[in-house]
Amino acid sequence: MAATSDLTTILMVSSNNSVINATRQALSQQGEYYIFDKEVTPENLLPVIAETQPDIILLDYGFQSRNFFELVDRIAFEYPMCAVVVVLPEQEVVNSERVVLSGARAFLIFPYKQDHLVNTIKRVMELMERRQTFTMPTVAKEVTEKPKNTFTVFSPKGGAGTTTVAVNLAISLQRQLKEDVLLIDGKHLFGHLSLYLNLRTGNSLTDLITHAGTLDQRLIKQVVVRHVSGVYVLPSPNSITEAQGIRPEDLFKVVQGLQNVFPNIIVDGGNNLNENTVTYMDLSERILLVLNPDLASLRDVRQFIEVTKSLSYPPQKTLLILNLIGRKADVKREEIEQILNMKIFGRIPADEDLALTCLNEGVPIVLKNSRHPISKAYEEITSALVKQIKDMNAEYLATVKSENSEILKKSSKLG
Repeated sequence: MAATSDLTTILMVSSNNSVINATRQALSQQGEYYIFDKEVTPENLLPVIAETQPDIILLDYGFQSRNFFELVDRIAFEYPMCAVVVVLPEQEVVNSERVVLSGARAFLIFPYKQDHLVNTIKRVMELMERRQTFTMPTVAKEVTEKPKNTFTVFSPKGGAGTTTVAVNLAISLQRQLKEDVLLIDGKHLFGHLSLYLNLRTGNSLTDLITHAGTLDQRLIKQVVVRHVSGVYVLPSPNSITEAQGIRPEDLFKVVQGLQNVFPNIIVDGGNNLNENTVTYMDLSERILLVLNPDLASLRDVRQFIEVTKSLSYPPQKTLLILNLIGRKADVKREEIEQILNMKIFGRIPADEDLALTCLNEGVPIVLKNSRHPISKAYEEITSALVKQIKDMNAEYLATVKSENSEILKKSSKLG
């Protein structure tokens, strides 16, 4: 293994010669990868992983026809330092979200282009390195990094209300902090922020993606749109083709550029868990996990919480938002907290008539009726979130002060 210490090591797990040959051909032209020459079978897979300890496990969807997702989950759980990347045939693309929920770090659609394979592996390795650094308490860079006040609203179940929550929360946050707030439509496919806010613009995230490496404040302010509430908005791409062309590495640079301009960012992450959604989450201080008080939503949220563990997110990074409460058949709050072993951070009552009216008019609830119980609920959630922001900033300042004190002590001894 000494000879491969500076290389990204890859274990190819497939019985399909087309997949194996295409992968080896694509990576053989790169000098930074080492593919283990191991014959892998369903019977010896785990021992081979234990022996080789690869950085990347390229796991072919056709390798094991039964209990494939359980296999992904087991590998991710038993070997968290090895990143699983699943190779999906085109006809199985519908399972991409389930693959990520099972614990894979990413997926590739086969047949794939060489640059897509290489870029995906590089991106996964970047994420792995950042997470390993994040979990090391002695690394000063992570400890002293100033909070970016970025929050991703996400739900693994469709229809949970992430867009409604993101919109109303962003407006409430801007009111309470009296600072600029940027609202990003993280649903690159079928995003609805412009509809919810009655915005008519041709500007979108794509305008920044094309300048990912050269962003500046002037360009960003030209692209984002200011809503009448005062919140800045970055809409989703205008076409499916543009949305599908967004790469995680470019999105990462764009969000970092936005964080340098806006002191507070809310992302509507929707319910599709993919590489770009994970990129938003990686760059967020907190994930606002939206669930409804029903068994289907509860099951999906419990699975997602397991995914956050495989992504090495600390428990405090996820905050539960219970949306659409107050109906007779609801699962009780106490039962939800017991099942998930987490406290509910905020609760929002249901009012389907008001929600539909606000959507049709393009006027958020907190603007249409500030005295409604739903608006009051958003105020309470925002107040709790503001407290977390202030606590994170206070912790950062205390750490910086402590480090500066240590530097002064060392300087005085040298002097």
